Amino acid sequence: MPQIQYTVQIATPVERVWAFVEHLPNWAPLMVGYQKVVEVNDRQSIWTLKGDVGMLTREVDLQADITVWEPLKRVEFTLTGLTEKLSGSGSFTLEPVTGDDAGEAGEAGTPAGESPATAAPTAPEPRRKRRRLREAFARFQARMMRRMMKRAEGADESVRAAAATIASAAADRGGEGSRLTFELQVQPGGPMAPMLELLMAPMLEPAVSDLTTGIRAALEAG
Repeated sequence: MPQIQYTVQIATPVERVWAFVEHLPNWAPLMVGYQKVVEVNDRQSIWTLKGDVGMLTREVDLQADITVWEPLKRVEFTLTGLTEKLSGSGSFTLEPVTGDDAGEAGEAGTPAGESPATAAPTAPEPRRKRRRLREAFARFQARMMRRMMKRAEGADESVRAAAATIASAAADRGGEGSRLTFELQVQPGGPMAPMLELLMAPMLEPAVSDLTTGIRAALEAG
């Protein structure tokens, strides 16, 4: 099954990256071959993509169903072909990058067909502990900012503006950046599946890397 995992580091706090990613219209046009997307509900969408497979130009409709939704952290989804026999799955994973992790590599990809689990060694235990602490602090900070803004709703304009400035400054202090990882795997079906796998494998990496780097460019430009 062709699959790829790609990671980018973004100089933007987790809260802002999540606010961008959770709305499909923000990043859907960044997908290679994008034609349109229809949001059926908050858990399901229909995508129309167009691309070259070998010597053929094909347009395919895919149904994406969200199976896991963890705000500020992770989204998982499944893919079902509506006009072609194929299936797949994928995920977006988001984590804060602060302190000594801020200087780590900004991009990393796992070649199609290679298992992401074996592509890199597991992070040392002290780093995992620091990461869990940062995630807990980010959740606490997000709750405090929401409470601050809620309390300011009934106040006059100057108080609301001051609350927004404080919340923004807190977000900037709380994280120097974010690490966004996009994972995608696709399984063609039917009698042509083996040949389609060979044709699709080299296409997945640029599709995934272009999407994640496009999200980073859009956020850092804003």
